[in-house]
Amino acid sequence: MHIPGGAGNRHLLSAEQLALMRPGTVLINTSRGEVVDSRALVEALAEGTVAAAGLDVLEAEPKVREEAELLRSAFTHDRDQDAILADQILLRIHNVVVTPHNAFNTCEAVGRILDVTRANIEAYAAGRCENTVRVR
Repeated sequence: MHIPGGAGNRHLLSAEQLALMRPGTVLINTSRGEVVDSRALVEALAEGTVAAAGLDVLEAEPKVREEAELLRSAFTHDRDQDAILADQILLRIHNVVVTPHNAFNTCEAVGRILDVTRANIEAYAAGRCENTVRVR
């Protein structure tokens, strides 16, 4: 899956939709974590409806940057805790591969970022502005 996030697509794949999938389905989500209900995915993996998953995003990823944050954070409701727990399970089970959400971070892409940054600095030093952002 690779679709936009947002309220309209939150839990687009919930327990109901996952139950409709053929046994042996492999889910690959490269969009936003909120698109897949993590708790429902854990259950679908346990039941075998989903055979495996490849994820470069997790539902609660924006809420928890470190496990220590679990002790400091104020959760809005139990659903946050459910998603965080489900994500922790997904990180540890054998038939799920979780990769960092940084596909842009190839050698070529980083090289282009550095080239544009250098050009911007050189232009500024020469009294020109490049790649300006206009604020309304």
